[in-house]
Amino acid sequence: MTEGDRGARTGRNAAALASAIAELGLQCSLEARGGLALLQPVQESVEALQSAETRRAVLALARTHGFTHVAIELPNDRRGAGERGTDAPLLRD
Repeated sequence: MTEGDRGARTGRNAAALASAIAELGLQCSLEARGGLALLQPVQESVEALQSAETRRAVLALARTHGFTHVAIELPNDRRGAGERGTDAPLLRD
């Protein structure tokens, strides 16, 4: 059984969801993790996702495409592990 077959059985369609979200004017990549749709928006789309109405529209689209939950990974959360320590001040003697 292929990954596509499993997706068809659950009714989840990540590609169609990504396309529908793009029609809302949001630019983001999408990862399907079971019933979770993980959105990774570009910085320009983060502001639009601050609107509760936009988030409700995205969740409604996700449910229509077979997903139960949506998570949004903000651009700053995607930095490499080597960069994570640069935000905090460094204590020195």
